[in-house]
Amino acid sequence: MSEQHKLAAAKRGAARTEKTLRQVEDAIRSIADDMANNGGIYPQNGGAVSMAEIARRAGINEATLYKKDNTALKERAALWLDTLKKKETVGRMRVRKTFQQRAESWKEKYDALQNRHIITELQLQQLQSEHEQLRRDYDALLEQMRAGSASKVTPMSRGNR
Repeated sequence: MSEQHKLAAAKRGAARTEKTLRQVEDAIRSIADDMANNGGIYPQNGGAVSMAEIARRAGINEATLYKKDNTALKERAALWLDTLKKKETVGRMRVRKTFQQRAESWKEKYDALQNRHIITELQLQQLQSEHEQLRRDYDALLEQMRAGSASKVTPMSRGNR
């Protein structure tokens, strides 16, 4: 193989490595975006994020990450995964627990709202009953006033002004 062929092969190899790096970086960014849009939980693969998932999202074979020429790429992905696992809910079991906790939290909120609704309904019924009683009292007082005023009030004629 001539020097020129070796140089061309090295350039092609460097271009493939650069393309693979971009694909992995895009996959990492995409996974992070998916998690950000889903309350911190990865919505695919049962919530599990791994080297295999990064490779799948990058459209490369997982073995590519473990080749000796790609140690920097593997280290980059591994560092990101370690950081992610420390600060986010990652992994099928942890995601399942998180979903269970969320469901329990929503159930508690639902029960609290249901109780508040019942209390509000009872208060409304009580106020409606009080309103009806006040309406009856008002009508009775109005009737008494009309009955008593006929004998005690004398209309004034226009000429007496």
